[in-house]
Amino acid sequence: MTAMDKLNGFRYEVKMVLDEPAVELAESWVKSHSFGFSTAYPPRQVNNIYFDTYGRDLFYAHYNGESNRAKIRLRWYGKTWVLNNAQLEIKKKSGNLGEKLIFPMLSKLDFSKTEWHEVYNLIQNGTPEGFQNTLSFCEPIILNYYQRQYFTTVDGAIKLTIDYDMHVYDQSLFCCPNINTPHILRDQVIIEFKASPDNYIKLADVLSEFPLYCSQFSKYLTGCEKLI
Repeated sequence: MTAMDKLNGFRYEVKMVLDEPAVELAESWVKSHSFGFSTAYPPRQVNNIYFDTYGRDLFYAHYNGESNRAKIRLRWYGKTWVLNNAQLEIKKKSGNLGEKLIFPMLSKLDFSKTEWHEVYNLIQNGTPEGFQNTLSFCEPIILNYYQRQYFTTVDGAIKLTIDYDMHVYDQSLFCCPNINTPHILRDQVIIEFKASPDNYIKLADVLSEFPLYCSQFSKYLTGCEKLI
């Protein structure tokens, strides 16, 4: 992956929310689907640090339901506080279309033995100058993690993930990453579908077999609201 990678350009990103801890139920819908979903990648834990401006502009864009909105997050995988292959992601959305820019972080970082200024140094050294200026007006807001399962249709046109067991840690006013006082969020299962604009009709056909309505859901917004 290059210093900056644009992931597949804009794509449809549609979510459904199951308001109960029923992962097995969600799995049954996926595995019995007529499009023949299969496991695309082993299940794993997804970890994120979300950044926002001092005025929480990104939060309020989501809260107010603005069509054009963005997220800035540092992401890594696995049940660990040691970051070996973290990546900074800039997620841009326009309605149901999303685009992701990725900046791989090449340095190792142990969140149990570091302060936020060290995290910023890592990020600043791995991103272009223009984005460094943007990040200088931001601060860490929350850390969250959840479990994720990955599925894909036989032809690879539709990607699907199931997220559950979400936890959030408040990072505001901490000089070091707060990894000791989690808040357990409401038991929900998030099913997300991803497809290129060319596969819009196929995506609609896939969605029609699920017994849930499509809805807006932001893990960043949900995590912040838990801490208010």
